[in-house]
Amino acid sequence: MSVVIIGSGNWGTTLAGLVNPRQTVRLWCKSPDLIEPALTSLKHTRGGDRNGIITEMAFSSPLNPEDVALIVIPSAAVGDVARQIRERCHPPYPAIVTASKGLERATFRTMSQVISAVLPEATVAVLSGPTIAREIAEGRPAKLVLGCEDVHVLLQIAHHLRSDRLHLDMTRDKVDVELCAAMKGVFAIGSGVIAGRKLGANTIGLLLTYGLKEIAGLAGFLKISTDHVFGVAGLGDLVATCFSPDSRNYRLGELLARGAPLKEALARVNMVVEGAMTATAVSEMAALRLQVPLFSAIARIVEQPCEAAFEQFERILLDYPGGQ
Repeated sequence: MSVVIIGSGNWGTTLAGLVNPRQTVRLWCKSPDLIEPALTSLKHTRGGDRNGIITEMAFSSPLNPEDVALIVIPSAAVGDVARQIRERCHPPYPAIVTASKGLERATFRTMSQVISAVLPEATVAVLSGPTIAREIAEGRPAKLVLGCEDVHVLLQIAHHLRSDRLHLDMTRDKVDVELCAAMKGVFAIGSGVIAGRKLGANTIGLLLTYGLKEIAGLAGFLKISTDHVFGVAGLGDLVATCFSPDSRNYRLGELLARGAPLKEALARVNMVVEGAMTATAVSEMAALRLQVPLFSAIARIVEQPCEAAFEQFERILLDYPGGQ
């Protein structure tokens, strides 16, 4: 039995050193040229130098039914990986855990829903929460939420992943967890904009207040439990990403506020920024007569960063409709 981590980026290599050290870990890289960077990253990751971590090309070894396949890639690539699993493997499939945060813009589906659409026979779980990879790679502990509708599989996955540094809350509400995780990234972009325009902590306080209000409003419409909105995957992740300059979303917002064009800002972050895609997807829900002015303002900044967009964002924060 192995924990197979599909994706060798910062979070993938961090997870390789974080999960239960008694488990064999196979860290899968998309292409041969990514193997050496992954090995280098593991050397600088707490737990990454232990025995039992194998770095290899994706699908160069088989996925077995007793494995746990942990998908840690940009959301736009999740469907492709699910299709590769379907083409290369046969049922029964291993338990699949997605740690990718984001929404499919065209359908508003979460990543577990994207995987299940391709692999309806597979049991799919989600892993989410405050995950600033640099902090965890340095050896700090993490507490995340593991969600799966099948309680037996949920307990099995937790057994294989838990370690002295990886603590888990467990729930059967996996889609609730994913929606909270996706939405919070949008406000981390807004937090970076506030930092880039030097508006201060007071303004970040407004962003968190009204941002959480919009998330809670959407949660009611989408029938998401408020336990998750105010839990680790919601409020916990929101606060962590809004206050950490290491957050990709935060860094993108800061660069845009300092005048970088979107393409340049994305290149300088040098990682996929899920909040940028989610902002537009969620802002489109305004057509359903939902009150999401901050989502819409941040989506405008991402799509057309300009002084008018930044000023609109600031006005909404200061004159938030119905603010208490």
